[in-house]
Amino acid sequence: MRPAIKVLVVDDSALVRQMLTRALGVDPRIEIVGSAKNGIEAIERATETQPDVITLDIEMPELNGIEALPHLLKVTPARVVILSSIDDPDTTYQALSLGAVDFIPKPREGFASSLAELSDLLIKKIKIAYRVSPAHRQTIAQAGTLAPPKKISKAEEPSSGATPPSGPFRAVAFAASTGGPPALEAVFSGLSASLPAAYLVVQHLPAGFTASLARRLGKVTDIRMAEATEGMPVERGVAYIAPHGSHMMVEGDRTPRIRLEQSPAIHGVRPAADPLLESVARRFGSHAVGVVLTGMGVDGAHGLKLIQQRGGSTIVQDENTSVVWGMPKAAVKIGAVDRIVPLQRISTEVRRCLREEA
Repeated sequence: MRPAIKVLVVDDSALVRQMLTRALGVDPRIEIVGSAKNGIEAIERATETQPDVITLDIEMPELNGIEALPHLLKVTPARVVILSSIDDPDTTYQALSLGAVDFIPKPREGFASSLAELSDLLIKKIKIAYRVSPAHRQTIAQAGTLAPPKKISKAEEPSSGATPPSGPFRAVAFAASTGGPPALEAVFSGLSASLPAAYLVVQHLPAGFTASLARRLGKVTDIRMAEATEGMPVERGVAYIAPHGSHMMVEGDRTPRIRLEQSPAIHGVRPAADPLLESVARRFGSHAVGVVLTGMGVDGAHGLKLIQQRGGSTIVQDENTSVVWGMPKAAVKIGAVDRIVPLQRISTEVRRCLREEA
């Protein structure tokens, strides 16, 4: 029999704590070992109970979730899942950059009526978080504090003169899920708008977080970030972030453009990475680069394989630097990967692919 997952529930609302404790306790794999109403109490309870997973609210009195998070990671092996009604995605991303494994937005209204659906999602996230090695929790925080890559020299930059008249010289497509936002920041900090490529990103996110992700990525690079819209032209030196609720693809013979599709979820998510990677493989062929970063599941593996089959380059993040080595592992398993590298080297590998093509 598999061991129970010890969970500590932290929320400033007594009613929410009671409801979550009852809802989560229905799953036979989950053992609720305690609850806390603020950050100070959370640190005390966590030290006593040594939970495997902590569900953590952000807005709390005395010591809020952001302030408590570093202490919780220090005194326990717990993986932290943010569960908060705070409506500022930037604050949630701050929690992720400090070492939280995942996040779920609380419904702003009707918590009780939404509890069944919310608890099912939270149970799934708790089980995913439990699979993260405690040693890998710091991988998340370290991703946002990596030393900036050395400045790209003129000799290292590919020539822009080889750009085909039909569009950007190359397209670099990224797929990421759990642990992805700080990983994407680390990668884009090593890329520049001077490189002859357009960038397309699928990051599994709840509604309302795409624009915030674009803003955060825009702070670490001179590449222009855009939340993708239907029909938007794909241009060199621009990164396109897939919006929540739509699969993003690239189409068009002479001028590549964004196509958004509200077809059913794939691998349980929408946007999914496979439709993007497959469309990039078909449109750009040997001029495509596919990158799969940390994440749970298998999304991106088949799209990466098609890029490889069409003569493009494929890269995945290695296990040691991934928060969850699920999506990269799935791509490796089907033989879709040219290079497996640590997070710190992915931007270097992307630049090398562009340089080799030039």
